[in-house]
Amino acid sequence: MQLKCGALVSWAGVLFFASTVQAAPVSVTPNLIVFGNSLSDTGNLVDAVGGSGFFGGRATNSYVWNEYTAKILGMQLVNRAYSGATSNNDLSPATSGNFSIPSFHDQVAMWLKETPNPSQFNLDNDVIEIEIGGNDILHNVVGLATGSIELTEFATKIATTIATDMQLLATAGYKNIILWNLPAVDKTPIVSGLNAGALIKPVVETINAATSAYVKTIADNNAAKTNGIRVFDLNTLMNLALQPEALKHLGITNSADACYVQDADGKVDVCTDPDTHFFYDGVHPAGRMHYLWGIVAAVWTRDPNSTIDVNEIIRLAGAYDIDDSNRENNIIVNGITPSESGVIPSTTSDYATDSSSDYATDSSSDYATASISNTPIPTKCH
Repeated sequence: MQLKCGALVSWAGVLFFASTVQAAPVSVTPNLIVFGNSLSDTGNLVDAVGGSGFFGGRATNSYVWNEYTAKILGMQLVNRAYSGATSNNDLSPATSGNFSIPSFHDQVAMWLKETPNPSQFNLDNDVIEIEIGGNDILHNVVGLATGSIELTEFATKIATTIATDMQLLATAGYKNIILWNLPAVDKTPIVSGLNAGALIKPVVETINAATSAYVKTIADNNAAKTNGIRVFDLNTLMNLALQPEALKHLGITNSADACYVQDADGKVDVCTDPDTHFFYDGVHPAGRMHYLWGIVAAVWTRDPNSTIDVNEIIRLAGAYDIDDSNRENNIIVNGITPSESGVIPSTTSDYATDSSSDYATDSSSDYATASISNTPIPTKCH
């Protein structure tokens, strides 16, 4: 089984709304602009409400995926993700204490308000990557389980609101917009521990299918004025990474249990070997999965037709020594070597544009294959 780019979730947070409106900074370095929840949050929640998070405000034990991606691609990271975010608070309200957690919709609205006049360079070369939707499931899991919330209608609402805000970004002039689909939430310790995987898996699949369809419409409608609006397949990437051979080369020996566990009385137990765990807590991946995700994100951002299968994961893991990585030993701390940068596509190839293969999903497999083949994201400034 192999994966071509086409497609974890978080459960806490709040946004500090800036009161001033300013023009987007003009720079010779393109921005990687990230919207999302705690899978992507680099500390925005902690900056807003205090606390420490697990590692510098992150919901894991090391750096998160987009920090690696920005480093590899030589881009400036602009992170607007907040832990706990849903797609839209009108659909799935989320709060943290007395604060209303900013949804993806809110994050986009605030970004467009704060940066009303981005340069043409930024519109052409910045890349927007979005990771959202897991909290929508969490906030509505009881209704979905009991049938009081109809799944197809729910999935359509989520897909519509996400696609609508992606359209706002395209209307603003951004030419490179990427959505990561929902991961294999059914494999997380909190879900598997409740024996709820069989319930959650079809929910994720239905939402991912609906979102892909709506985003494809947005992509088609904006094909003439963008370089590509795509869905990247995080769901399949996660399932591939959970395969035994992939785990071996990632240096992960525990793919089922959380490292950080808090019981009903608030007692916390933390493992002594977090880097060998796939999950840091009940829902969030640990550092090495984030490392892999960040590397694959760099590959796909450069070449959306790159194929990722278990063998490619093994190759990338070897090139970046993921099996020996930790928060003190990685490219963010040590810098990137020529051999590491050499495995990332350096130029954009000619991509197929056969729409019949766009967003194709092999439903007969446990590991769906998603393919995105719209026009390419640029790899060089112009």
